[in-house]
Amino acid sequence: MQTQIKNGRSGQKLVWGMVAACVLIAVQASAAIPTAAGIWKQTDENGKVGALITISQEGEAFVGRLSQLFPDPGEDPNPICRKCPGDKQNQPLLGLVLIEGMKRSGLEYEGGTILDPDTGTIYKASMSLDPAGTQLTVRGYIGLSIFGQSQIWTRVK
Repeated sequence: MQTQIKNGRSGQKLVWGMVAACVLIAVQASAAIPTAAGIWKQTDENGKVGALITISQEGEAFVGRLSQLFPDPGEDPNPICRKCPGDKQNQPLLGLVLIEGMKRSGLEYEGGTILDPDTGTIYKASMSLDPAGTQLTVRGYIGLSIFGQSQIWTRVK
């Protein structure tokens, strides 16, 4: 009888040990999924670096701010957003929120918008992060996602 009680306690310890191990693995796995938060380098189709965008999490959503520009010689080093709508009109481009309302689901981000400061147009947007967390595909579109354009940004930090 005593052997059964002893084995019963031993079995409980084993079960609780397994539960603890599973919880630890789940926590580590969720921590291993990279996030879009960080600094990203945006390049044009010719490979010229246009800007650095800093993405951060604010509450439940991710937002992206223009954090550095790389103007061509003779261009205004501190431009303002003349064509931007609403309260963004005539604001400095540096620090301007370009990406708003992105909701995360694993490596995918949806439900947000992206502003093109050159035209003042606000597009629906989605983002997709590669599993290594080094490249971010940013897609702006009108209506359906198939009617859009993507850029691949590279993580700086």
